[in-house]
Amino acid sequence: MDTLILAGLLCVLFLIVGQSSRRAILSAWWVVVIACGVLLKVHITSSLGLGLTW
Repeated sequence: MDTLILAGLLCVLFLIVGQSSRRAILSAWWVVVIACGVLLKVHITSSLGLGLTW
């Protein structure tokens, strides 16, 4: 999970450094945010036995 989040953030960083359009940067940022939310939901609600709930 951490690797996917880091990869997404690195992609956004490369878009910023490469002077990509603002639209591409914001799109990539929102994809990363949504992916983090989905992964967090799966992580918290999985069978890890942590007893965490929404």
